Amino acid sequence: MSFKLKKFTASLTAFVLSAGIMSFTVSADENTAANENAAAENSAAADGGSDSGSEKELFFADHFDDGNHSWTGRGGAKLSLSDEKPFDGINCLSVTGRTAAWNGAQKELDLTLFEPGKKYSFSCNAMQTAGGAEETFYMKLQYTDAAGQTNYDAIAEATTIKGEWVQLANSEYTIPADATAAFLYVETKEGTFDFYVDNAAGAGEATQIEGPKSKKLTYGDINYDGKINIPDLCLIKSALIDGLTDDAQKKAADVNRDKAIDATDAMLIFQWLNAEIEEFPQPPKPENEWDDYQETASAEWINFYKSSILSMGNTARLAAKLDAASQGEPLTLAYLGGSITEGKNYSSPFSAYIKNNFCKGTFKEVNAGLSGTSSVVGLVRSEKDICSHNPDIVVIEFSVNDHEDIMYKKCFESCIKKFLSLPNDPAVIALITTSKGGYNSQAQMEASSKVFDIPVISMHNALQGAFKSGFLKQSDYFSDEYHPHKNGGQLVADCMAYYTRQAMRTENRSESYSIPTGSKYGSEYYTCINADPEKDLQNFNGGSFKRGNGYNSLPYSYTSSGGAPMTFKANGKGLIIVFKANSSGMGSVNVTVNGKTTKVNGNKQYTWGGPDAELGYYQDTAGELDVSISASGSFTIWGLGLVK
Repeated sequence: MSFKLKKFTASLTAFVLSAGIMSFTVSADENTAANENAAAENSAAADGGSDSGSEKELFFADHFDDGNHSWTGRGGAKLSLSDEKPFDGINCLSVTGRTAAWNGAQKELDLTLFEPGKKYSFSCNAMQTAGGAEETFYMKLQYTDAAGQTNYDAIAEATTIKGEWVQLANSEYTIPADATAAFLYVETKEGTFDFYVDNAAGAGEATQIEGPKSKKLTYGDINYDGKINIPDLCLIKSALIDGLTDDAQKKAADVNRDKAIDATDAMLIFQWLNAEIEEFPQPPKPENEWDDYQETASAEWINFYKSSILSMGNTARLAAKLDAASQGEPLTLAYLGGSITEGKNYSSPFSAYIKNNFCKGTFKEVNAGLSGTSSVVGLVRSEKDICSHNPDIVVIEFSVNDHEDIMYKKCFESCIKKFLSLPNDPAVIALITTSKGGYNSQAQMEASSKVFDIPVISMHNALQGAFKSGFLKQSDYFSDEYHPHKNGGQLVADCMAYYTRQAMRTENRSESYSIPTGSKYGSEYYTCINADPEKDLQNFNGGSFKRGNGYNSLPYSYTSSGGAPMTFKANGKGLIIVFKANSSGMGSVNVTVNGKTTKVNGNKQYTWGGPDAELGYYQDTAGELDVSISASGSFTIWGLGLVK
């Protein structure tokens, strides 16, 4: 099947220069001829070349003039058709409502047409008018591999200036051989600005799909015609009097990059045109020792460390905390997780690295790891175990303890939001570990972390690559199915340390951070505290529940085998019950709040007598909660998580 793409019209450009020096115009006849030539070239390229006689397969060509062609929003993004900025034709796809850089537009690929293991040509055009003067777009493929893990594979990358279309294209992209559930998507390198997509296409291997000729930022080339010449000098002279309104032109005119357009910039362009200088001066680099840091590990180890960085995330908070520590401010590094964290095999060496390389003042480590617990239990105990210490950096590790149930997803997100919302603005890092068999919660945790734009360190990615290549054996990391031994923990710490060094480099530093308003699965439980019956609850009556000692950092227990219910009142939105759980032999409770009853069973898979937690009740707005908890069989409560 052969096809033709729509004619890509070139805009008429006219430069009228001040001071009567000269003017440039393009005649209508010349412009028409140029457009006709471009259309012919596009048609020939799309058909595989007019001389070859061969035909290329087109599987889809989405111009969005008559609909969205099965494209959907990714993350918090919303899609609509817009006639404001189409590349050509009537409409393009408008992408709005983004809360993170990975939010964008996606289209599921039919893998009966796009066969895994084979090469195809993909292309689309993107443009933004709401971001910075220059922004970078990515086209990627999300797919599920043979192990059931979600992967994100790069297809194409392109940078363009504000208001200009750019093509993302790869004519020889190989779909991974084990791919299922594949989605083609467009996102940005950073930022949450709105953008547009047009002329998306997927075709057979080597099909050259023509797109816009994007403008590139060159300092001094103020009119973006591809060269620095007299018109640019005239533009900057005019700008000194009347200023510039176009952000892209402002960026190109600031040739010495001092964030001001003045006579110095005009003089530099004049000197360049007169061959007095061969290049514009580079702006002085800020004094940052990490920019010049030279890694001492071998190339193989550096590749291992690099592969663990699943997402750089926003680095503003982390850099600010480490800079302050380097100036003598105290620093508290906290860890929340399960037994991998409690074992301290990774936390101790990473803490030592941070203390020895950044801390000129006091350093405090808070290890709040608790064996066998998930992010649901972690959320309930986080107020006392983490927040009360006013941490500067928090590492969250629950990836082999959480599961796909929505409660785990929401509580992981709620932990992130809880810590990010603390008044001392701590940095938050998500750590993904893995089992020997490859089990982990990376897909859901990565999705949540991207919404909040926090760093994600994936030992799963690093280890799987190292095991497959033979660089490492499983015995180099694991002491059993889940836990790293001492040397394995050092590998985790080394990956985290490498990430930290990269985050501190000027090129990777984010200027600021704002907590997003959206979420992936829901973060509405982030105000949860482990309620103290004597302080946080009203009219508390334990009924037949007998109070006893708690479990680890959980301060109390209430055990009952039946009889009178526990009753109390509280003001809030919901209640999370933390309880003793085992695979068998446990009782249950009926949690009745404002007349609505939820049964919580102490028999749970993957538990062995430690704490687990479930949602007993939730409402969207805070109000009085009238609570009654009655037991059937032996049931022990280790925490009452009140969502305020």
